[in-house]
Amino acid sequence: MMNIKRFVTLPILCTLAIITITGCSKNNGVNVYQQVSEYNFEETLLNLDIAISEYNYRIIHRSQIGQAIRDRGEKNFPLSTITNFCNITYAKEMMEINSDLINEMPCTIAVREETVQGIIVSTRLMNEHTANEKQNQFAVKINNNLKSIIAATVE
Repeated sequence: MMNIKRFVTLPILCTLAIITITGCSKNNGVNVYQQVSEYNFEETLLNLDIAISEYNYRIIHRSQIGQAIRDRGEKNFPLSTITNFCNITYAKEMMEINSDLINEMPCTIAVREETVQGIIVSTRLMNEHTANEKQNQFAVKINNNLKSIIAATVE
């Protein structure tokens, strides 16, 4: 019985150690890119819609988190909206490179109100440093698109 516990306990302890080590990093492995918008919340969302379209993506979903919280009684809660969008040509290319990357699509950009900074537009960038060079090149292309969409939104 003692040997079975060791075989079960050791993998669990190793997994917890890895989660603890990686979970305590500064950005939890997530590469967030953000910019402050010159515009109010509604204007920023309109600019985002235009920028997404100009880069040949299509909006597939929008979650109005801040408004939903306001609707539940928090009248002054800061607005925040998450926009999901996709380019089917890029999605196909990505899947051909590495089908595990399906979790990277659709692309997501958040627009949120911050008390001090104002309106923040942000996204999570793809990892450009993997063992797969084609995947790295694809990530660079998508990240450049995401950064350009945000630049067009806030300027």
